[in-house]
Amino acid sequence: MSGRDALDFRAGRLRDLLNSHTKNAAHLPEAPERVHEAWAKVVELSDAASDALDAWYMIRHEGEQAERARLAAHRAHLAGEGPKPKGAYKPMDVDARRADALLACQARADLAFGARGQYDQVLKDPKVLEETRAALVAKFDGLQDKTRKAVAEAEAAFHTWIRVMNDLAQVTLDLDLGRDQDGMAPPTDSDHRRWFDQAHEAWANLDRLLGSNHPVATGRWAAMSREELEAKPPVWARELLSLNLPWSSDWKRLRRVELLERRVVTTLEIPADMSPAEAKDLLPSTR
Repeated sequence: MSGRDALDFRAGRLRDLLNSHTKNAAHLPEAPERVHEAWAKVVELSDAASDALDAWYMIRHEGEQAERARLAAHRAHLAGEGPKPKGAYKPMDVDARRADALLACQARADLAFGARGQYDQVLKDPKVLEETRAALVAKFDGLQDKTRKAVAEAEAAFHTWIRVMNDLAQVTLDLDLGRDQDGMAPPTDSDHRRWFDQAHEAWANLDRLLGSNHPVATGRWAAMSREELEAKPPVWARELLSLNLPWSSDWKRLRRVELLERRVVTTLEIPADMSPAEAKDLLPSTR
């Protein structure tokens, strides 16, 4: 069965290409339905190509079985245990079958690759991105409050567990149960104490984060409207500037932004630390 190694290499390469092109979805669960349909087509065609490759490997197995049967027949004849095998054995028939079947596998794989290309094009459609973002914004709205409530419930359950655990340990010791040979209670090592300390700190940090209105820390900036995000500067940037103290450089930057937006009308409104070049664009005579 000459050429078997070359065909095996091609089949293995084809399998790798199928896995790399069609096994990794690139869309989010919130993507519109047409994206999911495009991906389902990729999976369908990829599975068909993989099944064809599986069947292709069986052709080789069948050829090997035929070779073993022919060899067994010759051995039986030489041992006087059977007739001489009839007809000419043509191993190249198996190679031809494998080569042709592999071409059919390639054709199926090409269909899967084409479907993946179409899927990638759908993902690049700005309308798809807009619809995906709208679905994410809808899911994001109110999610922070829900998460904060869930964390509060989990924290309450955690503290209940701690109290019951400590009370149970104390009552058990009061009954002189569970002490070691020296009459000592089970020790709490440094690692366990550190775990409890970190757990207590974690609840406080989670509450601080989930109770925040910071536009970046909470991810709120990404849920803002297009108008808010396209503003100059974006609303989230304005919020960050306003969080700083009046004498900070960010606050001064915000002051400049506000002046540019409402167009000052007198030199008295120009901040003392603003350069002449900056002030020139604000004065009425330069409009």
